[in-house]
Amino acid sequence: MKLSPQGIAEVRIALEGFLEAYSQGDLDLIMSYFLRDESVLGLGTGAHERQVGWEELKAQFERDLAQSQSLSLVMDWFKAGGRGDAAWAATECSVRAETEAGPFEAKMRLSYTLVKTGDGWKIVLTHGSIPLAGQEEGQSFPGE
Repeated sequence: MKLSPQGIAEVRIALEGFLEAYSQGDLDLIMSYFLRDESVLGLGTGAHERQVGWEELKAQFERDLAQSQSLSLVMDWFKAGGRGDAAWAATECSVRAETEAGPFEAKMRLSYTLVKTGDGWKIVLTHGSIPLAGQEEGQSFPGE
């Protein structure tokens, strides 16, 4: 059965809560949006950022928070779908961070897979990417 508009709204609320927790730097609250399971997956923007399981994912978020003095993720675009107790979503976010290297700003794309539990929607997969510089509109690869 296709996910209802109410289900889509619940998914959006969960993802907005996750982004707010991330912006607040609250590791326990961040992790509360994820299913506590060793099958959860995460892919970050760095070539080395691949997390398998709860503990690896938690360590990645902990590192992200430790390497930024302030962090802000604001959802600019959202689209989701789903079937039954499974949902998927894509977002585009404005990211701002203060790091030792200086300020960082980017448009980031985040995609998610979620499952509905007795405690609400929980993320089981997240993937972040930043669009390639130099890739013009209408081109499939940068530099064309």
